[in-house]
Amino acid sequence: MKKQAARIASVHTEPGMTVAVALSDGRTVRVALNGLVEKLNVFAPLENPEEFATARAADFGWTLEWDCGASLDVDRVIELALEQAGMAANVAFRRWQDAHRLSLAQAAAAIGLSRRTVSQYRTGMRPVPRTVALACKGWEAEQAAPANAAG
Repeated sequence: MKKQAARIASVHTEPGMTVAVALSDGRTVRVALNGLVEKLNVFAPLENPEEFATARAADFGWTLEWDCGASLDVDRVIELALEQAGMAANVAFRRWQDAHRLSLAQAAAAIGLSRRTVSQYRTGMRPVPRTVALACKGWEAEQAAPANAAG
């Protein structure tokens, strides 16, 4: 039985422009959004504490949304949480898998790991070792190389 991708179950705002997002897989991630508010105009209204407090789950839990129209999809919320936790390699792993449209099983087969391990790297349950990051780059290079002509 396949697990469903994590969705947003509930959202609570906290001081310091932080949201605590409870995910459908049982995890709760905290994400500080002050960096986004400073960099992107669409998030500027969130500087108003009353507007920031309107955070809610939308689109059946696939989106974090505010009344002003600002929104983040659940994948970006998880990536921000990983980045802020110092797990940039896990974000890079997620992006590698997504860029190549690999399922958990396909990603596992591509770099010689178990599906469970790939899932743990993707969700941040385990940090991605440097050897795995290098294996992803090697796989990409292998895919880009022209097929050797047997002759």
